[in-house]
Amino acid sequence: MWRASVKGLRCRSRARTLREARVKLRSAVAALVEDAYSIDFVEDVKLPGDTRRLLVRHWAARRQMKEAARRAREAARTAAQALLALKLKRHDVADLLGLSAARLQQVLDAPPDREA
Repeated sequence: MWRASVKGLRCRSRARTLREARVKLRSAVAALVEDAYSIDFVEDVKLPGDTRRLLVRHWAARRQMKEAARRAREAARTAAQALLALKLKRHDVADLLGLSAARLQQVLDAPPDREA
């Protein structure tokens, strides 16, 4: 069972799933304020220390994966442009990069990624 509350408001919810608890809490807040969606929630989920560390490690790995994917997209775009500048055929460029012709076109059409 998940329990949720909002500090400063007499507002609570309980539900079997985290998602359901969030929805119920937002509904409870809506009964107390004019625009419940103008309030940003900061979640403080209570978990055992070992489990919390595993969750933090998971989110850090996801951020690293997202950054690696950004770098791979940029490398593919730069390599594709260089290969096309050598007057190679598009299907050969796609084969060299391990991309389909459609994916190659998407890579070329995408604006350069910006570092965050």
